[in-house]
Amino acid sequence: MRGQLRGIRTSKLIGIIATLIAIVIAFSFFLFKLRPPEPVVLAPSSSEASTLRILAVGRQGYDNQTSKDIAKSMERAAADQPAHAVFLLGDNFFPKGVASVGDAQWETKFERRYDGAHLRGLPFFAVVGNHDHDGNEMAEVAYSRERKGTARWHMDNLYYTRDFGRVDNRILVRVVFLDTINCSRHPEEQLDFAAHAFERPGDPIWRVVAGHYPLRSLTRENYQQRRILSALLPRFQTLNVDLYVSANDYFQQILDRPGEPLHVSTNGGSDLQSSDVRPENAEQDIVRAQPGFAILNFDDAQMTVELLNQYGKNSVTRRRKR
Repeated sequence: MRGQLRGIRTSKLIGIIATLIAIVIAFSFFLFKLRPPEPVVLAPSSSEASTLRILAVGRQGYDNQTSKDIAKSMERAAADQPAHAVFLLGDNFFPKGVASVGDAQWETKFERRYDGAHLRGLPFFAVVGNHDHDGNEMAEVAYSRERKGTARWHMDNLYYTRDFGRVDNRILVRVVFLDTINCSRHPEEQLDFAAHAFERPGDPIWRVVAGHYPLRSLTRENYQQRRILSALLPRFQTLNVDLYVSANDYFQQILDRPGEPLHVSTNGGSDLQSSDVRPENAEQDIVRAQPGFAILNFDDAQMTVELLNQYGKNSVTRRRKR
């Protein structure tokens, strides 16, 4: 009888302790949720910077762990060394873009996804991808024009241009952001826009084009091959473009072909990843079958591209000197 009573008391005591532990854990979680966010760390100004560091990623519109891991790794990269901007290279919202500036995806796939102290202080310059076109692509322009949310989202139009940095009265980097989905069907308008942009005063040291679809790719997927804008490559060679950065491929790549822009595919957090891609030329082609992002570095002497995986580990670095 005494043993039974002792067992009942022990059981009740264990139950009370378990309840108290649960209460403490729940209260701690509640306090964590109430904790104010870390103060925003504002990005250094890019208008007069003599060196630039830009994070670039695409295909981040998936509500999955890989996309979230990449965002956290980008925050660590911005904390380790100051960055000036982020390039979002299309498929920002999956599977069908956004419906309006009030779409809930703005909060889940942009505002809260990039909510680290350093990323909250960075401007994001975005282009649309094919999945963005499946929704209301002009809502992504309106979100910028109306300075919605934290006003970090920049998309002047479906295609636009921006200057970054300055060295000895020269623009350090001039970027033309393209809507490659429309460009793949009706290229002349955007090609003319790019030509006029690069002719503007400023004599840019580096000329960059950013879009969703690539100019070159080693992809083996038939439907992905149909999206390669290889017919436009000669025009960009004529414009002396130094770097073409995109994100439609299901892997990361750098193609360093003589006489051509450096072709960089950053990839992103999609559930689809290719693992069967191989270099055509071991000295010119770099392929990484992984999700991730890129870091673009510029000064007046060289341009450096780093490919990083979803956890922020550097896989490869490629340079071009001016």
